[in-house]
Parts: sequence; structure tokens; C-alpha cells
Amino acid sequence: MKITDILPQKKNQDRFNLYIDGEFFCGISSLTLARENLYKDLDIGEERLNEVIKEDLENRVFDRVAQNISNSPKTEFQIRRYIKDLFFKKKGDWFSKGIDIDESKILENVITRLKDYHFLDDESYARMFVESRIKNKPRGKIILINELRTKGISKNTAQKICDELVDDESSLLKKIYAKKYGDEEFTRKDTKKIQYLQRKGFSWDLIQTLISDDIGE
Repeated sequence: MKITDILPQKKNQDRFNLYIDGEFFCGISSLTLARENLYKDLDIGEERLNEVIKEDLENRVFDRVAQNISNSPKTEFQIRRYIKDLFFKKKGDWFSKGIDIDESKILENVITRLKDYHFLDDESYARMFVESRIKNKPRGKIILINELRTKGISKNTAQKICDELVDDESSLLKKIYAKKYGDEEFTRKDTKKIQYLQRKGFSWDLIQTLISDDIGE
């Protein structure tokens, strides 16, 4: 196998398109080119080339994911999905479709590196999410746990963080009710109010503690 051309990419001056035996093989960083001493007309073995490309691709995926997380924190579930989508969208662009890439191995390596650098921590994410919700959009534990679960947070972690941060759900319920209805009386006949509070994530057992004792029964 021979490197027949190395051409700079138009949209990224730090990356180059690598051609093997006259065919596009993959994109590669200037750092990898220099470190591996790759140049035009170089004869290179398939095994070495594949190792170089896989390492470069892993670094590229890591950099892209790290940037994504820096813009907005993510859960491990969300990042796994993001990486899989990245491989699907970039195949044929970042690397030739003919290259045998162990995508699952690269994914696991990237996830491990992200955790090592503390870029990925589901418990920290859950705590930050719940704290933000309590401050800006208060919700009961039921909704908070469901929201965390849809983001891939485990049930145990979601429950643990909600129990830790929403230690007085009754006070939270009263706060939400007062913000919406002021000092209006609350009875069992107020189905719209009940439904509103249920949508906010509060159980009936908790809601009925707020209901006036002298309701018409």
C-alpha cells in the first residue's frame, strides 16, 4: 500500500485527506501526520495504517464529544447515542466506508476517557439538573425522576438525587400552589387544581394534605 496523496481539507486547515493507492482513505490530523511521519509516496503496511487511522479517529471523536459536552452537559446515554450518530453521519466523509473500523471499541474508549477527565458523570448531571429545576421550574419528585430517566439516568441514581435535593416535597408543593393560586381555597372539587399539581409531579397522597378540611363532603 502506498500513500499517493495528502491534500489539505478546505474547511479545516488542521486536517488533511489521505489517499491510498489513488483512492480516498480518510481524513487525518496534521498532528498525526507529523507524529507518524506520513508523507506522499510512502509505502505503508495495512496493519500500521489501520492502527494510525483508528487512533486518529478516536481522538477526533473524543474532541468532538468533549466540545459537545462543554456546550451543554450530557448523560452517558446521550453521549453514546451521539457517538453512534456521529459514526453513521461521518462514514464516507471522515473515513472511507471500506475501512474496517471497530466502532464499538472506539466508543467505549472515548467513554472511558471522558469519565477519566470527569467530562461525563451521570450523578453530577442529575444533581445539576434537579437543582436547576427546583430553582427555575419546580417539580415534584415523580416528574423529576421521569425526566432524569428519559435522559438515561438510572432509576436508583434519579431516586437518590431527588431524595437528597427535594427533602421537603410538601413545602415545594405549597410553594408551587401559592405561586399559581395565591391564597385561594383548595377543595376536592377543584379538579383543575388537582390535575395541575399532578402534572407538576406530585402524588395524590401529597396533594390531599393541602386540601382544606372543611370541603363539602
